[in-house]
Amino acid sequence: MVLAASAGVLPLALTACKGVQVLGTPPPPPADIRLLRAAIAAEEQMVARYAAALHTLKITVGTHPTYPQTVRVTGLTRVAREHTEHLDELKSRLIQNTPLPHGAAPAQLPTSTEDLFAALEHAEQAASDRLIGQLDGLPPSFAQLVASIAASEATHVPYLRNLKAGRP
Repeated sequence: MVLAASAGVLPLALTACKGVQVLGTPPPPPADIRLLRAAIAAEEQMVARYAAALHTLKITVGTHPTYPQTVRVTGLTRVAREHTEHLDELKSRLIQNTPLPHGAAPAQLPTSTEDLFAALEHAEQAASDRLIGQLDGLPPSFAQLVASIAASEATHVPYLRNLKAGRP
């Protein structure tokens, strides 16, 4: 009797030793969650890019900033703040218990004003294009948010061109 009872317990004991591995690999997150995570990582990178750009511009401004330099710093600060707002909104859509992996550090930005603004314009246009390309199949409320961010990033391109010229 004891032998029969212990024979039934053995498979249960072996299963318990494996712990959560017995459950297998969890399924990958749905496509919209993967896109949300990618959008968060991309927006984190954009925020870091603007922080680096502002640091570069503030160094070049020095102690006697010209009017165009002051306009550029003020304008980039405004755009950086919008990207922080985008990031906050995206993060508010993701409910999770584990921290997000951080996006890769942005590429080294050029130090000349012309090249710096060209790099930012390119990054904004690429971000807008990428987001627009990912709208198909998203749930409506998430698609609306992604489209809104894409439109905002697209409007940053001509704004940056004006800033480069020293116009507000």
